[in-house]
Amino acid sequence: MTKYPFPFITLHWLTAVSVILAYLTSGDPTRAHSSLDALIGQLHVATGMLVFALVCVRVLLRLSLPMPPQTPSHPLLNKSASAAHLLLYLLLFLTPLAGWCKLSAKTTEFSALGWHLPLLPSPTSLLAALGNAHELIGNAFITLVGLHALAAIFHHVYLKDGVLQKMLPRRPL
Repeated sequence: MTKYPFPFITLHWLTAVSVILAYLTSGDPTRAHSSLDALIGQLHVATGMLVFALVCVRVLLRLSLPMPPQTPSHPLLNKSASAAHLLLYLLLFLTPLAGWCKLSAKTTEFSALGWHLPLLPSPTSLLAALGNAHELIGNAFITLVGLHALAAIFHHVYLKDGVLQKMLPRRPL
């Protein structure tokens, strides 16, 4: 079994933690009723920005580092895995972009943890529609992430084919 390159494993788990934190802090960052609400909103936006940055680096790494060969399996499982990974990458890009569009439509200024976020001056109708779909896209993404985790567990427990170990940082489970 060939593991993923260490930088890819690191980015995978940093992205996973960032996505979980973004999901747990979700809500309207422009409607803070307390300083805690404001901090939670800022954390949501900051982790969304981090997710976007991490996926950009991941794509560059994916294009430059050799990936381990796909684990031989049923052709339908292999095609499903490829489609799911492509959709995960798409939603990793779209979710933060939609959040940025939504935030741009709601306010003209926003600072996240001391960093001033550049916003769109006037989102077009297409970008406004993308912003309005931020929650729906985010929930679809989280659902797909859950299915991705279940598939990894299925491979580990039922198929025992080493797929999960390829992405773990240390020794296998």
